[in-house]
Amino acid sequence: MFSQPAVFVDIETNGGNGPKGRIIEVGLIRVEDGEVVREYKSLVNPGTGVPVWIERLTGIRNSDLVGAPYFEDIAEELRDILGGAIFVAHNVRFDYSFFRSHFAALGHDYKPKLFCTVRMSRGMYPEHKGHSLEKIINRHNIAVEDRHRAYDDARAIYEFAKLAIAEKGHDAFLANAALQMKTKTL
Repeated sequence: MFSQPAVFVDIETNGGNGPKGRIIEVGLIRVEDGEVVREYKSLVNPGTGVPVWIERLTGIRNSDLVGAPYFEDIAEELRDILGGAIFVAHNVRFDYSFFRSHFAALGHDYKPKLFCTVRMSRGMYPEHKGHSLEKIINRHNIAVEDRHRAYDDARAIYEFAKLAIAEKGHDAFLANAALQMKTKTL
């Protein structure tokens, strides 16, 4: 896939932006040399309530989060999984902004290389109009057990990246990645 480790990431949030935005679930899949080497999923107590519309979208209820760890409780493990890896997400700026701000609140500066599967989809599948995760899942018949849950969505973007490589070729994938990350070697 990439010549360096990559972590496919998805989060669910409380729907807030800025300082009120909090992660309520994380899903990570670390890939090295094309193989999954580590998977991680956890609910995260945001320290605040989750609106009803988020409960309906994700199925994550406030009561589910009561005994969940706070971000600071899992931060070191997350840093270990994410360390030295390309941060891959669908609409990467969204997911990354939460990790960056949550880590910054703990005094950690987190600045990985970023790879966006929305941009990958637009670049490798320009013939298609929609590039939302929902449209990609449907168009490519990607099996997803529990949509709008962090681990399952992270798994979907990992499967999509593998599928794009199989359909369009590894060179096309690496060219897209190099363009996104403005580097010649991956």
